[in-house]
Amino acid sequence: MKLLKINIFLAIILVIILLTTQGCVEKEAVPAPKPFGYFRISLPEAQYQKWDSILPCTFDYSQLANIKIDPQEDGKYWIDLTYPQFNASMKITYFPVRNNLRELIENDEKMVMFHVDRRKADDVQYSVIEDPKAQIYGQIYDIIGKEVASPFQFWVTDSSQHYVRGALYFNFTPNNDSLAPVIQYLRKDLLHIVETWSWK
Repeated sequence: MKLLKINIFLAIILVIILLTTQGCVEKEAVPAPKPFGYFRISLPEAQYQKWDSILPCTFDYSQLANIKIDPQEDGKYWIDLTYPQFNASMKITYFPVRNNLRELIENDEKMVMFHVDRRKADDVQYSVIEDPKAQIYGQIYDIIGKEVASPFQFWVTDSSQHYVRGALYFNFTPNNDSLAPVIQYLRKDLLHIVETWSWK
């Protein structure tokens, strides 16, 4: 009887040891590919302020942006609208129209088609701007493609005296798939510039 109690006791200890060691043995994890993703980008709510200075036009621009005006010869202006938070800038150029409106528009068409010719753009979508009351006419180009250097461009004119072109650039090699939320945010911001544009 004493031997039976010892055997039962040993059997219980053996079961406890087996269960404990089995629980402590680390199971080898089966490797599984992780889904492809991008960093989450937090985007602040847009707030605007009016720009009215030496330029022959006024517009509202984001409070997140810094603006720098560089007068050039022949009445031209270079306007840098920089977004430090996104490491991006909108390069805007003002030209006085001197019987060269067709040439200015054709040059902008070439700038847009450059992306297509270099096989960087998958598609180019454009919207027409037409507000006869405000004398604002133009086009907005959405240039779609993963490696497009400038995903958003536009030009506006009054068709007689003023012509302005703008292009969005990032200060690094872009991956427009991962930048899609930022591009859409800046597109909305820059559309606001166009919508609030007025000539002096």
